[in-house]
Amino acid sequence: MDENGHESAGQEFARWLKPGGCIVLLLIFIAVLAVCLVSGKNPIPGYKPPQTSEYYSQHLDELQTELEENVFPVIGGVNESHIQDGKLYVTLEGSTFAVTRSAILRYYDENLFVFVDSADK
Repeated sequence: MDENGHESAGQEFARWLKPGGCIVLLLIFIAVLAVCLVSGKNPIPGYKPPQTSEYYSQHLDELQTELEENVFPVIGGVNESHIQDGKLYVTLEGSTFAVTRSAILRYYDENLFVFVDSADK
């Protein structure tokens, strides 16, 4: 309360809610926050890489084959891929660059790749 005996809007709202209402609001906030943090569309439902990123770092040719057969056709937006200097270079369409890149990185380590935007070529 201020010097005139008036409550602030927050104080009035908390008094109106009472402790039970505050607990309910807190639980709703926690649920919404949890959904926001763990949600995210799975680009390829049910897909699991057949090998680990450590394995693929030594076998980039197998990674390229796996991606070209099972990942690129599903997510789209990939123009081409090739191996160079110990990395898999993946050329992505400029309009879907960020989405396609994040879909690939959901399953594989970023250190395996160099992503190239076709708009930059």
